[in-house]
Amino acid sequence: MDNSFKLEQKHLTLVHQTLQETLDSIEKLMSDNANQAKNFKKTAGKETALNFDSYADNLDTFAAIETMNKQIDSFNNKQTQLQNTKSSVTRLLPAPYFARIDLKYPDETESIPFYIGSAGFSPTPEEPMIIDWRSPIADLYYNNKIGKTHYLANERKINVTVATRRQFLLHNAVLDDIFDTDVAIQDPLLVKTLQENKNSQMSSITATIQQEQNVIIRDTKSTALLVNGIAGSGKTSVVLQRIAYLLYRYRDNLVSSDMLLLTPNTLFTNYINQVLPSLGEESPLQMTFNQLMTTFISKSISFESETSHVQELASKLDNLALTATDFKNIKLNDITIFSQEDIKQFFDQTPKTMSLTKRITALSSILTDEIESKIEHDSKNGKVQAELSDLTDSQQEKIFGRLISPSSDIAVQKATKKMLLWRNRQLLKQIDQKDWLNIAQIIKSALNTQQINHLDYTFTRLKLLNLAQKRLRFVMIDEIQDYSLDQILFLLTAFPKAHWTLVGDQFQSILESNHPLTFTNLKDLFEEHNITVTQRNLYTSYRSSGAITTAFIKHGAPDLLEKINTIQTGGKEPVHVENKDFSDLITSLSLQVESLDKHELSAIVTSDLNLAQAIHDKIKQTVLGNTAEKLPASGIVVLPLTLAKGLEFDNVIIADANSKYYLDSQFGENRIYTAFSRASKTLIINSVTD
Repeated sequence: MDNSFKLEQKHLTLVHQTLQETLDSIEKLMSDNANQAKNFKKTAGKETALNFDSYADNLDTFAAIETMNKQIDSFNNKQTQLQNTKSSVTRLLPAPYFARIDLKYPDETESIPFYIGSAGFSPTPEEPMIIDWRSPIADLYYNNKIGKTHYLANERKINVTVATRRQFLLHNAVLDDIFDTDVAIQDPLLVKTLQENKNSQMSSITATIQQEQNVIIRDTKSTALLVNGIAGSGKTSVVLQRIAYLLYRYRDNLVSSDMLLLTPNTLFTNYINQVLPSLGEESPLQMTFNQLMTTFISKSISFESETSHVQELASKLDNLALTATDFKNIKLNDITIFSQEDIKQFFDQTPKTMSLTKRITALSSILTDEIESKIEHDSKNGKVQAELSDLTDSQQEKIFGRLISPSSDIAVQKATKKMLLWRNRQLLKQIDQKDWLNIAQIIKSALNTQQINHLDYTFTRLKLLNLAQKRLRFVMIDEIQDYSLDQILFLLTAFPKAHWTLVGDQFQSILESNHPLTFTNLKDLFEEHNITVTQRNLYTSYRSSGAITTAFIKHGAPDLLEKINTIQTGGKEPVHVENKDFSDLITSLSLQVESLDKHELSAIVTSDLNLAQAIHDKIKQTVLGNTAEKLPASGIVVLPLTLAKGLEFDNVIIADANSKYYLDSQFGENRIYTAFSRASKTLIINSVTD
């Protein structure tokens, strides 16, 4: 056995043993800390007497409580730190690390080995046994450089020489193999990972991040980053690793709720939702675009038009002249407090030099002031004050939180004012939420139409009610090619302070849109908002075999054939099967399904849900519709292409490759490209002549 292998096995044994011992000790430390905290609370509770007899007693009591709270916080912080260490160690035990990089610093005579894992681990602060894959040193490993180079740490340039770049295949405390390499395309760990069966959850690519992907993951300079990658180039994986990297890079002031990830559908959301937890990070907000829009609308409304006009509205709203019909009466208990005409008169008092959004905000303040001024006036009215005595005990509890007995004129006036504010709370809420604004009528006036579109309505409400979320720091969008320019403009308006990561494939644009997006007009739209877009291209195919990659590139993107690099060369050639009619297709599908390995994940992809359901009715394979939430771990599913997008399978059967859906003059080639590229190992293409 090679000496290097023996030494690495010895090191792995030591690391695994240290991890296990650490885990065992943490369990005891957590138990001891919890017991100490419990005993302290009991003892402190008895010893801390609450004495408020005098000002000095108040100070002593507050000081004692503060001391007790600080000690409790100390116990809680220690428990949190122990739990975090436990989580990291638990994640590392099945595979402590995946790589090693040896660095020689200018002032050192020997090179220093660093082992890289999915999390960092140090038995002592001075002894990093495993470094986190997101650390600056690990960047050198992913950059595939041997020899003199440098890395950045705390904005400082550190010169080093990379002496060794080594990969490991291992599990628990057992070393299977080691590889010394500096050429990513010959990456044995990558090839082995790619050849594993697909399942219901996307896996982390931490151990196999490639150089071109690493550049995207660690980009902290671009305000907007557009990733244009062919099918199977790892775009989605890169986005998720990028989220994990940013949470690590800005861990002192960034949390997952500061980020938003937009996904194409719920099935896809659930497919990827274990990647970040597997890296020890909380997932960011994840939702579809339609789900996002519901967060900007206060109630359910039906809309007639399928065509949006957001760009036209954006240019008209600020200069729109409102009339009385653009407002709604403001009522309380069916009594009109402000009529449409009243509101219009107040609106006319706002400065015409301000934007419409600011005038509406000012109008809201005017209406609130009117109500509050009337409450202030009425609270001094003796007849109104007399109503305090008519309040039941239950009503007093609701309004004041206790029973009252005001003893002075000032106390009576204050109590009356609070009572009136409580009675008018729904009215004040209406004004604050601007329910008096007739959004639908404003859109009809601006666009000279009688039909309202969902996106138009939501955008107008977002803009006029000033609902922009300025605290959101990062927005990640997957399948960007399926968005319209109107949707992108909505997002730019909703999140004006965000940094953007936009991931897609122009050749996978398969959805019809009234404002179709190209990467050129996407960049133009961002430029109009003074945001420069940095574009990165991914032309390496990782998912599919060489034979399948060649097939989908030839059908959908022949001009790229010279640029494409395929990791999994060779493979089975796609099989074409002609069927006379639907009955013949069912017979073929039955035979094709029987030929597949049931331990692998396979899909029958159709042009629409109706065909998917019809196939299910005949061959009884699981059908996934628009409400589907999860893929099975293995077996065969039937689903339309719109749901299959973004997913990957070991084997794919196309049910109707010569249907009108795939022959469409605008989107047909893209749909064939997208359908073919879902497959990793086997691709069977059916057509129906009748």
